[in-house]
Amino acid sequence: MKLRACMKIKMKASASVSFTADDWIEVKDAVVFGRQFSQNPYVTELEFEDEKGSFWTLKELEKLKEELAHEPDEITVFFDGSYDKESQLAGLGIVIYYSLGGEMYRLRKNKSFRLTTNNEAEYAALYEAVNELRDLGASRNSVVIKGDSLVVLNQLEGNWPCYDPVHSKWLDKIEKQLHKLKLTPTYIQISRKDNKEADQLAKKMLEHTIVESRMKLDK
Repeated sequence: MKLRACMKIKMKASASVSFTADDWIEVKDAVVFGRQFSQNPYVTELEFEDEKGSFWTLKELEKLKEELAHEPDEITVFFDGSYDKESQLAGLGIVIYYSLGGEMYRLRKNKSFRLTTNNEAEYAALYEAVNELRDLGASRNSVVIKGDSLVVLNQLEGNWPCYDPVHSKWLDKIEKQLHKLKLTPTYIQISRKDNKEADQLAKKMLEHTIVESRMKLDK
């Protein structure tokens, strides 16, 4: 979750002036900011707006910070799909980077589905990635989703219409799961080269090589 500070400042012999910060910050940084500015005698009101337009008091954020300490944070998802037309098997590649308890982790996983097209494999890969976030315990947070599929990312952003009923069902499933987990996604299109990790996992699945690992990363 990202937030921005909103405050009213009362100057001597003048009316209160409202300010809303331009920069978005993480919950932990908002708590530090709030504690410092709440001691300023000229600040008469202070709250924080999240990406969904809801407002939080400092006390509410301090409680949220404690709860989020036990959930994944700083989440980045990479996804890719690979498809074999002859067998109709799809390989799904998922890579998730996240922090937990002050440590950074990487989850790598691949799966196999029987699907109909390469585009459907891309949707399925992202849907399974969101399910992995659920299993990790992620909720009420921001997540950066990166992939090389122009179709999937532009349709999720609402930039491109979706006329295919199969693709539409996958879009609905992805969006419903994100909403259920209260996750706020940011979609970023990257090159195939930058998506190499997820791509290799998807291709390994078509070679019947299963990968499932979680490791702590050095800072």
